[in-house]
Amino acid sequence: MDALNEVCPFVELVGTKSVEELKEPRVYMHHCPYNMVKKNPKAKYIYIYRNPEDVFVSYFHFLQERRGRSLDFELYFEGFLSGNIGYGRCFEHVLSYWQHKDEDDLLLVSYEKLLINRKEEILKIIKFLGESFHQAILSDESALEKIIEHTSFDYMKRNLTMFNSNLSKNDGHSEREVSQINFFRKGVIGEGKRSLSRDQLKRLRKVMEDVLEGTTLLEEWAIS
Repeated sequence: MDALNEVCPFVELVGTKSVEELKEPRVYMHHCPYNMVKKNPKAKYIYIYRNPEDVFVSYFHFLQERRGRSLDFELYFEGFLSGNIGYGRCFEHVLSYWQHKDEDDLLLVSYEKLLINRKEEILKIIKFLGESFHQAILSDESALEKIIEHTSFDYMKRNLTMFNSNLSKNDGHSEREVSQINFFRKGVIGEGKRSLSRDQLKRLRKVMEDVLEGTTLLEEWAIS
């Protein structure tokens, strides 16, 4: 595989036609909320969610890197709270999937748990994809170790062109520019707490509490 989009295209960048042209079984990725997903009864869906505090900081730097210019941190923060950014408000987006967490064809994966307990979480994903696949991986330790290595943050950061390849086709970037654009910044837990002011953190958490009250997410992220 030379590029991720060859086997798992990003729908918002390449369009639905590229997905339709894939050989079955097909796999693709997108950032759509649950209500925009036209579910197939034969398909399985994996949703990775992250603490909105860290999502804010990560997305801010992602947009700066992609646009190649500095953005106003304060202005973007207000847009993040109001939902006046791409994909709308993060809080409702996460909630839209969490409300369906018990459906058999949907697996919710915590970004934080994926960092802390990589092997355990990866095995959970593998088992969700099918018992025969799960047993095959369990019987081949080298295959499991390769999966763990190739899905690590450090591996992706070292192989930027493999994961940035959509840009050259869709955003007018040259291959050299693609190799220099680094979307893999830190990938750590707690960046929001370190980057936001006390007032910003308070306002962000108030919205999180209002929208996500009654879920297990606030406890999971230690928001109180």
